[in-house]
Amino acid sequence: MKALIVSLALLAAAPLSAHAQTAPEAAAKSPDVVALEALNAQWLTAYKTRDAAALDRILGDDFQGIYPNGRIMTKGDVLKLATNPARTIEAVSWEDVKIVVIGDVAVLRARTRMSGKGADGPFASLNDFADVYVKRGGAWKAISAHVVRVE
Repeated sequence: MKALIVSLALLAAAPLSAHAQTAPEAAAKSPDVVALEALNAQWLTAYKTRDAAALDRILGDDFQGIYPNGRIMTKGDVLKLATNPARTIEAVSWEDVKIVVIGDVAVLRARTRMSGKGADGPFASLNDFADVYVKRGGAWKAISAHVVRVE
């Protein structure tokens, strides 16, 4: 499984191929790509709306993410952060979404802009990320995320 995830990550980093689809290719989108785009939108929007139920549904119980500064977060950590009343997301957007699906594993890469207020005051960030999804029981679950702060 580890080798498959590494292979998918390398594939996702490569130039777009016939396996990768981006948002402008609406006519060519598979049902899996459409579902993964929707999950990405729901995941990012859930930070702004503090939607713990959406995050609980999207993230696998075995989820682990690597976030800026090397912070490793579990599903529980993400739910706690997203619902923290001391943190407010005022704006969130995403762009340059690329998705690679190989069987029941997918890698979604994109860039997100986020701004808001936290315990340390106002913040704004631009991040690149890669999420790994696995289809379990017919539903996609995010099992990994790697977020890199760009600015």
